[in-house]
Amino acid sequence: MKKKISIFCSLLLALQMMLSLAVVPVFADEELTSAVYEEPESPAVTYNMNVDWKFKKAADGSEYPLAKASASVAKDGKNFYDADYDDSDWDTVSVPHPINAEDSFDGACYDAGEAGLYRGFMFYRKHITIPESDAGKKLFLEFEAVRNSVYLYVNGEIVGYYEAGIAATGFDITDYVKPGQDNLIAVATDNAADRGQSDTTKVTKETKPGSEPGAADGNGYQWNTKDFNEVQGGITGDVILYAKGKTYQTLPLYNNLKTKGNYIYATDFDIRGKSATITVEGEVRNEDADKDVTLEVNVVEMVDPNKDSTDADADHTKQPYLRYSFKSDATSVKTAKDTGADSHFMTTVPGDAYDDNPAATSTETVDVTKIVASAKCEDMKFWSPDSPNLYDVYTVLKDSEGNVLDVQKTTTGFRKVEYDITTAV
Repeated sequence: MKKKISIFCSLLLALQMMLSLAVVPVFADEELTSAVYEEPESPAVTYNMNVDWKFKKAADGSEYPLAKASASVAKDGKNFYDADYDDSDWDTVSVPHPINAEDSFDGACYDAGEAGLYRGFMFYRKHITIPESDAGKKLFLEFEAVRNSVYLYVNGEIVGYYEAGIAATGFDITDYVKPGQDNLIAVATDNAADRGQSDTTKVTKETKPGSEPGAADGNGYQWNTKDFNEVQGGITGDVILYAKGKTYQTLPLYNNLKTKGNYIYATDFDIRGKSATITVEGEVRNEDADKDVTLEVNVVEMVDPNKDSTDADADHTKQPYLRYSFKSDATSVKTAKDTGADSHFMTTVPGDAYDDNPAATSTETVDVTKIVASAKCEDMKFWSPDSPNLYDVYTVLKDSEGNVLDVQKTTTGFRKVEYDITTAV
């Protein structure tokens, strides 16, 4: 009897697992026009911050250190990061803004690179008014790329610092801005190739704020030397402002925010059968009261509903159609106790990296809850060079009453790649 009960329970468990993974396409091809996917409303808002920046280089001969460079552009006792500083004579630019585009490849190039490229501090200012509707939300500012350092000031206060140049970085500016009022974002950056190196020929260079000029608490930017033409300083990527509710999906901005965002991937590929298991590992931070949440995953395909039409006037604008939908189990998320505030000042390597036995660099995410949703999906269109099929994956975070807390969209494709060590293919 016990054996029969055991077999029955095993079969029941297997059936539950099959049902939990069984997800079929929402629409057959002939039914594509029946419904267009509509992204659910959420407290999360994204703002493009690329236009209307004011820009100025440090005065010649005053490129380093930051105190000297900022003094060279000071006016009437005001610094570049003060809200009432007069920047009317600064250039108006949009980002991405590679400042060396104006002096690259106009001189002789040697084995050490091109001479005459500007290397020094430069300054950006931008006034923004954040809607009052965003009051009480978390506000994150992302720089996709700034070469090579970022000194970020908001309303005259320094928010944080980062050095790397290539990797994106983010800052939590929630406590520094005033929704409904004018706010000033100010950035100082420089494109030195030898930051953080403390030999006597570079004593005018500095690394993070508060360090002595030339202190070896950063890493020399060897990948940004003149050998690698062309070297572009400035804000060389997009700038994005995110406004999110107090319980939110994190952003993939480990630099300074110490968060990794959502990880979306596929396994169990059946190429001939056109199926795979899609998994989303969500990362949620809760800066509100404890609550239960679920992560709903909607996989959307952009489709031309009239792709087979012979009508010359047919509208071939692609529309989003839901292909797969599944969700996680309800998960309890506790109030975060550490939101990574102490990581606002980061260098490319820890301060003791030059010691004989440097400490290992941590890559752990700070105070988040992992939520996993997974489902087997049929009739998939895999990515390939000949057919670069992409999906928009909407991850929708909901509370126990079904209220939407956050929505994130990730565009991705699914492809299986294998490496055979015996054939090197």
